[in-house]
Formats: sequence, structure tokens, C-alpha cells
Amino acid sequence: MAYTTLEDFFGDIVGKARRGQDVSEASLTGAANLTSSQMGQIESYALTPEDDRIRALAEVLNLDGDKLVEVARGWVPERPNEPYEDDTTAVDRLILDAGMEVNCYILKCKRSGEGAVLDPGGQPGRILGLIDQMQVRITHILLTHGHGDHVGALQAVADHTGAPVYGCERDFGLMRGLQRLVAESVDEGWGTQVGQLEVEAVHLPGHTPGGIGYGTGGVFFSGDALFAGSLGGARGAAYTGQIEAVWTKVLSRDGAVRIFPGHGPLTTVAEERAHNPYFVSD
Repeated sequence: MAYTTLEDFFGDIVGKARRGQDVSEASLTGAANLTSSQMGQIESYALTPEDDRIRALAEVLNLDGDKLVEVARGWVPERPNEPYEDDTTAVDRLILDAGMEVNCYILKCKRSGEGAVLDPGGQPGRILGLIDQMQVRITHILLTHGHGDHVGALQAVADHTGAPVYGCERDFGLMRGLQRLVAESVDEGWGTQVGQLEVEAVHLPGHTPGGIGYGTGGVFFSGDALFAGSLGGARGAAYTGQIEAVWTKVLSRDGAVRIFPGHGPLTTVAEERAHNPYFVSD
């Protein structure tokens, strides 16, 4: 399986920004000269208006107008499906069926042969098959957050590999009993070694209270805090806080860092700075 589009379309981005900031429909229809019916069509993917109206919507929603136009016209990252490999590190992805399409990743330290599973959301047989294919000994299971589509195969993968599970206790309430498998709670500044790879954790709250991102070398696993061209839904202070956290803790990294999100295609820090509408250019 491979991605040919973004996880979130133009209408998704408008809807998430509107709900996240509690912007009234009337504010949008007046600013962009659109009817209430047309706004409904936008959020149901039935209408993509002219560029000037997209920019008008973006201004009210505190989005970057030029970037929103790019997404509306079909922008996707340059390497949306390409696995990562350098001298020390390999990362491969599965697109799993967990009631929706969701990404699961295997991180491997090439020098030691040890590795980690990130977000075993479903279809455990496929996850275990990729572990065998990559010839990796799993020593860690890392969770970016507690939603069911990211932990659905946790029990099976933990049982098979014997690896300890790591996730943030702020999301234990979302895990429907699976929190009992978590060996250690993860938070800002937490770190571990996967083989010879130094893995750091950063707290990316918003989509969930305990959202965690993991970085090592030239890769970063963003969970649902950041997608290519979008982000996971949040509301109110959680929405603005998530944008700030992603900007300061993720998009401040080297532009070449590959981002592995919870849903949708792979991207890079540079591409998200240049194309993600939630981050307004100066």
C-alpha cells in the first residue's frame, strides 16, 4: 500500500481550524463571500473555491493562505512512501487497517540489530512479518498516544516480542485497560537507547493530553500531532498549544529530518515549514 494524497484534504483542514478555534460559520461565509451551503460543501469535499476565496478563509482561520491554496490544488511531499536508511538507522512503515488507515513503524539500529515498534495499531501478523523481514530484535514498543487505532495490536506484539511498552500516563484513560502493559511512562525529556541509537521524547499535547514524539538522528515520529500538510484535531487551548509545540519542538529541527506521522504520507521538516497551512510564514 502507498499514499498518493494527503491524509487531510482542503475541507478537513478548514474544518479542523474552524472547530479548533470555535470560529462561527457566519464569520467564514461573510469573509469569503460564500453561502452556508457552500461552506458545508467545502467540509464534505464537494467544493474547492477559487484561490482568492481560499485565501480569505485562511485569513479568518489564522492559516497561511498560500499554503492552503497549495494543499487545495493537490500538493503532496516529494517522497511520501520511501523508507529511510542511513549508515546507522533503518525505518520502514506499514499502513494498517485499524478501522481506518494508520501508520506503524519499525525502527532498526543497523549496528546492533535491535529495534522498536512504534504504534502497533492493528493487524499484528503484518507487524510481526515486517519485524522478521527486517531481521530486527525488538527491544522497545513506543506509543505516540493512546487512541485505539494506535494500540490495537499492542497486546499481541508485546506478547510475541517480550519487549517493554513505553507511553505517556496522561493517555492511560484512552487505552481501555492496555495501560497495564506500559512498563514506563514517557514525558518531555525522557530518553532511551534502541541498540546504539539515542531516542529522545518530546511532549506534543493537543490531539491527546499525552501526545509524544520520538526523535533519533535524521528521523522523527510525530504521531497525530503533525501530518503532512495538516495535524491531528484539537480544540481550544489544546489546538493552539499543539501548533506551538510542533513548531518549537519539531519544525525547529534540521530541514532534512524525515517526519513519520501517525496517518498519511511521509514528509520532512523543510516541507512542513514550506507547505503546512497551520504554520503561517512571516
